[in-house]
Amino acid sequence: MLKLPDNLSISPGPAPVGRVLPVLSSDSIGTTSQESSARATQFALGREYSAQVLSRVDDKAFLVKVDNAVLKMDLGNAAHVGQSITLRYVQDAPVPTFFFTPQAAKPTDGSALLSPAARLIGQYLQEAEKSGVSNKFEAAAVVTQSPKDPQMVAQGLRQAVANSGLFYESHLSEMLQGGRTLAAVMQEPQNQTQTQAQIATLTTQQLAILEQNRLNWHGEVWPGQKMEWDVYLEERDGKDGENANEGNDDIRSVVSEIKLTFPHLGVVAAKLTIVNGNVSINLRAEQSDTLDVLKSKSRVLTQAISDNGLQLEGLVISEYE
Repeated sequence: MLKLPDNLSISPGPAPVGRVLPVLSSDSIGTTSQESSARATQFALGREYSAQVLSRVDDKAFLVKVDNAVLKMDLGNAAHVGQSITLRYVQDAPVPTFFFTPQAAKPTDGSALLSPAARLIGQYLQEAEKSGVSNKFEAAAVVTQSPKDPQMVAQGLRQAVANSGLFYESHLSEMLQGGRTLAAVMQEPQNQTQTQAQIATLTTQQLAILEQNRLNWHGEVWPGQKMEWDVYLEERDGKDGENANEGNDDIRSVVSEIKLTFPHLGVVAAKLTIVNGNVSINLRAEQSDTLDVLKSKSRVLTQAISDNGLQLEGLVISEYE
């Protein structure tokens, strides 16, 4: 999930894996001498394998049995002979490579056992709480230079969210399955130089999205124009939080709300509610002249929605309060 701080001591493993997935708190293992053997076993990318540490070769290297293959792996001091370990196969080239997460020693005081990642997340959350970090994501870059081209605006917003780092872990999963390139993943904040405060802020916002099913984005949509954008799953009426999460997510409405303050049109807000390909739109404007413009363009908007394959269930244009 996170880019690790420089002072966190984790075995780096071979350099190629460090460049591919530098943010996972795991030790990477793999040597060129085992390439032909690993390919012969046809390991599946992203799959976890149960392995057995057979014997020690030297101070760091062990012979490890994975499925029907015996491979030489550099495990350092994180393993011992006879140990059963779990490995995840993550890379074919330039050398077959696995990820190995060493098991932490059980605490002797009876307290809960936390992984290094969990302890690190807890540290970031404490720092974010002290700093009063907001759940709202503040974009640093301008979304588009072409505000008059709706397609360019939409593409820019998509890229702004994709490169925000808010969905980094799902993008890693997509990459392992061949659905996203390494170059795209490397553009995200987790693979850029960040301060401790920036990492803590991003971690807090990621967890807020996961908990609330809600993305709150704020940024410069084109030069000089700020926009607030809120996307969330609509709550079900008459159901508590526990029951609301039991199935039927496919029929829950997705709501997208945006708010812009234009220099001449004043405040304009739009709320789109989408469910099963049907969309309802509520447009609100602060100024009466702006309301008149929106009403005069309603047929154009209706046709544009239809051209994009959506069924318009309702369009309301009203005063912003």
